[in-house]
Amino acid sequence: MSDKAREREKQIKKLQQNLSSIRKIAGWTAEVLGDKIGVTKQTISNLENQKTPMNFTQYIAIRSVIDAEIENNKDNEVLPKVVALLLDSDDELDEDDYSKVQDVVGTVAATAAGGTPTAKLDSVFDILIKSIPFVVPVIGAIIGGSTSWSKKLLK
Repeated sequence: MSDKAREREKQIKKLQQNLSSIRKIAGWTAEVLGDKIGVTKQTISNLENQKTPMNFTQYIAIRSVIDAEIENNKDNEVLPKVVALLLDSDDELDEDDYSKVQDVVGTVAATAAGGTPTAKLDSVFDILIKSIPFVVPVIGAIIGGSTSWSKKLLK
């Protein structure tokens, strides 16, 4: 398998592992996300529960609607941070820190699913993420200096 194919598989796996949390932080139900990319809520559920592997087309569709949400919904300050840390943080985080970030994001996602407004989610996220010392400076570096995911993956 080529380096490009390995990188593609790695990115698809990261999105699939974190899809449920990202979807909840975006404020979407499985049905809403499914409608946005043209699949059923069952397909989204199957992807989130690892019952079916995510394919490259699904990856591109989901990343595109996530990017559109980030671009069009400036009130949701948590979503770009979460996407940067979980999906775009190439090797800036070691496995242990990445796992800690996933735990924080899972807590924030559960809070979002409970109906907490996005303005309060940012406070919850900031408080929890500060418990991982190395991660705070990484957020700014990733958000500020990264090449878009599509350019990395498609070149």
